[in-house]
Amino acid sequence: MATLQSITTSPPHPSSTLVNISDDADLRLIRVLAPSTTDPSSFESACASSISDGDAAGLLRTVIGNGAIAGLLTGGYTIDEAVSAFSLLTVYLDRVADAKVERELCVALADAVGDAEENGEDGRREKQSTMVSALFNLRSDGNEKVKLLTRIVELADLSALSPGEPRGVVALADLLESSNLKSLLALWGDIDNVGLRALYAAVSKGMDRVLAQLTKDVEDKTTMMKIKVTKERKQSYMLLFLDTYKEGSELDDEANSYAREAALYAIRDPINLFSTQRRILSLPAVSALQTTQPALYDLLKIFMVGKLQDYRDFTAMPDKMTVFTTHGLNEEECMKNMCLLSLVSLAGEHEEIPYSAIASTLNVDENEVERWVIGAVSSGLMEAKMDQLRRVVLVERCAVRQFGMKEWTALKVRLDKWKSNVKGVLDALEKSGASVAVDGQ
Repeated sequence: MATLQSITTSPPHPSSTLVNISDDADLRLIRVLAPSTTDPSSFESACASSISDGDAAGLLRTVIGNGAIAGLLTGGYTIDEAVSAFSLLTVYLDRVADAKVERELCVALADAVGDAEENGEDGRREKQSTMVSALFNLRSDGNEKVKLLTRIVELADLSALSPGEPRGVVALADLLESSNLKSLLALWGDIDNVGLRALYAAVSKGMDRVLAQLTKDVEDKTTMMKIKVTKERKQSYMLLFLDTYKEGSELDDEANSYAREAALYAIRDPINLFSTQRRILSLPAVSALQTTQPALYDLLKIFMVGKLQDYRDFTAMPDKMTVFTTHGLNEEECMKNMCLLSLVSLAGEHEEIPYSAIASTLNVDENEVERWVIGAVSSGLMEAKMDQLRRVVLVERCAVRQFGMKEWTALKVRLDKWKSNVKGVLDALEKSGASVAVDGQ
């Protein structure tokens, strides 16, 4: 890593200011930062005093308070040079005696990088994000790392945030895969909910930025796939955010806003987000919609566990129908999705389904049944074959929309049946073996 080189009274070009650290590296660093302050001479004097007194906290406060870090974000410094100088500055955090002050200054350093005024230069966000990433890699406290990661997400370019690339191509996008982040959070120890909510909200908003760009791109297969995985990640983080509210008494305006948005996401795209939002109804913030937005909650519940007839009953009530116009929901798309979900529910109850039963459930002609089965199979929610001669659908596998006592009972019946069949096969083999033994005598 490059380090600071001696400088003159009039600072030379940044590329000539980076060399190996020596005994006076402290002062060299300060001289590099001084030109971006309003009064370089006073700044250097104050910093020199803190260095002489061994006051690391005072030195960092002076650097942050005078806006000295903003100078590293100008076009005069490459990313490597800016990160090198900033990394040297962060070393002083380890010399702060008070742990609480150390944590506060750590966050303040990141804020100084992230909040620096825009100067219109290309690559600025990348430089900011890389500098905060360097600080992130140097810190070990879990709550600090969460706050720094939040800032990295806020500063990151869309290319660094966008999911959908092969694993290993984009490090930040890989890290933000929800299962990966959960593992890291477990390693980092006890994290406060304030920090977690800020991180989850930052990722959710980051996915909004990615989606805004993707929707401008040409709609090809790759783009559509990226839109799908980006929506899944956004919904995952909205639900993680809501999951930090364990009691109804904790709910605030932000929780209510995210609950509403998560509910609408679940209703608009229940097929692609099927596995992402299985627990949504159990979240206190979502349950609270029963009081604040009852029609929206009722519709969400139908999409999660209801069937097509429940949806038809809902839409037959004029006071409920306003939910579609209020929230910009497409009735035709909702009906299509409910038909697919109802077919999946039917497949979960029967291994062999007559065409007539599907037609009755979906209220369509029998000649339309195959189209709906193909649609359900294409969605990935079920695997099935169609016997056109017998006019039945043979279900091989299907997703389960809910798993309560009724489903446990059905599973027990199937397992008992499987156990009985296996026992029958083993008994037959045993008898066959005994018969062969007698014949051999």
